[in-house]
Amino acid sequence: MPLGAGRFGLLGGVADLGKLELLQTQTISSATADFTTVLDVSSYNVHLFTISDVHIGSQTEFGYRLSNDGGSSYETGYEFASTRIVADSGHAERRSTGQDSARLCGDIDEDAHSLANGYIYLYNAGNSSKFTFSTSTMVFEDFQDLGAMEFGGQVYNHAETVNGIRFGAGTGVTALTSATISVYGIAES
Repeated sequence: MPLGAGRFGLLGGVADLGKLELLQTQTISSATADFTTVLDVSSYNVHLFTISDVHIGSQTEFGYRLSNDGGSSYETGYEFASTRIVADSGHAERRSTGQDSARLCGDIDEDAHSLANGYIYLYNAGNSSKFTFSTSTMVFEDFQDLGAMEFGGQVYNHAETVNGIRFGAGTGVTALTSATISVYGIAES
């Protein structure tokens, strides 16, 4: 049997590589999106967040902060690296080794048609001996009304249990005008 063939069901078996379980959906207006009670770190090592129709009040970036106390406070000190591709403008790298929030995309503005959509995977939130990482892909219309995409990775470089996440606008992660965000747990079989 080839290495891994049984695991992936290549020899007639059915692979059970885990399942996606919807934990919560929030549709918000003039608020941040806080996920605390459903970030079940004892059951899931990986969480998937789907992000739809994020609208903000002024030109800024969209990102998140993590909590280690169930949402009573949210931490600062994130590292990220991303590539942004803008229609007719090429691409540019964005990076930081010490920002107050984890950047997902930037330069969305207050225009009604300037919405962001995408997803992030959050890894190791429940493991107090590992850093919490995420990978993200976002599509949006930027402040120049050009179609854009930003993808990258983020890290909260403290080994501690993370049990809350707040999505918001700007590096201070303030209220969004509107958004719909769902969180799924990826259960290992």
